[in-house]
Amino acid sequence: MCLTHSSISLHPGEVLADELLAREEVKSAFAMRIGIYPSHFSDLLKGKRNISASIAVRLEKELNIPAEFWLGLEMDYDLHNEREKIALIAGFFLTHMLPYLNNHQL
Repeated sequence: MCLTHSSISLHPGEVLADELLAREEVKSAFAMRIGIYPSHFSDLLKGKRNISASIAVRLEKELNIPAEFWLGLEMDYDLHNEREKIALIAGFFLTHMLPYLNNHQL
C-alpha cells in the first residue's frame, strides 16, 4: 500500500472559521457557548492554538460535527508540519553538513 502526503497544510481553525461564517455565527458568542475565552478562540481560528480533545468534543456537541473530524484535521496538520521540519533539516544536512564532512574526514 502506497501512502502519499499532501503538500497542503490547513489548520483546523481555518475550517472552523469557514464553518462559523457559513452558519453566520458570532465568534465571541460561539466561544462563550463552548466555554472558551474569546481571545483563546480567536487564536485557535488564526492557527495559533491547537484543537484539543476537549475542544473537539465541545465542537461536536455545538456543531454536530464529530470530534474525530476536528482531531483528524489537527493530526493531519501536525504531521504535515513535522514532515516539513524533517525535510528542512535533511535538506540542510545534505547541502551544508555532508559536503563539509566529506571534505574533512576524521
